[in-house]
Amino acid sequence: MTVVPTDRPADDGIRISLRAFDDSIRGAYETLFPGDNGKSSELLDWRFRRNPHGEAKFAVASKDGQIVGLIALVPTRLRGGPRAMLGYQAIDTAVHPSCRGRGLFVRMGMLAQDPDALGGELLWGFPNANAAPGWYGRLGWTNFGQVPLLMRPLRSSFLLGRLHLKVRALDLPLIRSRTSSAEVYTDGARLSADFASLWRRVAPQFGIAVDRSGDWLRWRLVDKPGANYCCMGKKSPAGDLQAFVATKLADKHGGRLCYVMEAMSTHEHQGDLKRVLLTEMALAARCGAEVALAWCPKSAPAYQAYRRAGFFPVPLGLRPIEINFGARALREESAAAAAPGAPWYVSFLDSDTN
Repeated sequence: MTVVPTDRPADDGIRISLRAFDDSIRGAYETLFPGDNGKSSELLDWRFRRNPHGEAKFAVASKDGQIVGLIALVPTRLRGGPRAMLGYQAIDTAVHPSCRGRGLFVRMGMLAQDPDALGGELLWGFPNANAAPGWYGRLGWTNFGQVPLLMRPLRSSFLLGRLHLKVRALDLPLIRSRTSSAEVYTDGARLSADFASLWRRVAPQFGIAVDRSGDWLRWRLVDKPGANYCCMGKKSPAGDLQAFVATKLADKHGGRLCYVMEAMSTHEHQGDLKRVLLTEMALAARCGAEVALAWCPKSAPAYQAYRRAGFFPVPLGLRPIEINFGARALREESAAAAAPGAPWYVSFLDSDTN
């Protein structure tokens, strides 16, 4: 276990330190996130130990040898800013109910933002409504606003159910079935190799983004315990991947949803990307998905393909939950990546909850 204490215990006897993942962290998850199936032991090992970008670190608050608060810090190689850099995505912020109201969140956050202790250049993430005031207030994050959410209704029940529950039973697909020359990926090694080639060709079109190399994509979509993503690609006659879409079905927010985890293509094959999107949406509708959701900034290469496939931006007042996006530079040379208006690209692939 690596422990880097950065302050003496306060009058309340609580010490803040930086740790690697170990059994004490694993046990703290059981205490701080009771009953959360998304934080099983297998998933924790996958996320915090097997990430090809590096092993996670944790800002931890402990009292009498017991962890009473933590912030998980997941390493992410970032590209497209002033230069390539190592960032950390802050997730899983929690403080035990018995220790709330003592400023532990801010104390842990200050340690997480110590560049000498952390070893990274940028902290970033998607604070929910509860965590947002702390990150954007006391901890000085730049708030880029709520995530760029797009939506496409897939079945009539989604629209009619919002008019009256009695007509929700009228459930018909809103997208016709279609044939496609796109192929479904079932082999992780082939997916990794094909996507790595596509990413090398399209990466210069993106702004600041997590490096979506083939090994990272395989870790994210194939190696994840219980992974049930559908990955579909359209290739050229020479065998080069030209358009790629990954989706996931989930029962959340009172209905069956289709999450578009990623949609990507070369610039000249946006039409192919639209067709692959429509193929996957028709498949999702046949599987009972009522609506498709995606994250895609207007500046992203795939945005127009989404719009042509029937997706539209979701107004803030219609969103089921509030998810913000923000960042804070930890070193002066990385300041441009956390400046207001910095050209970040994010998709559901960057989310830790899907």
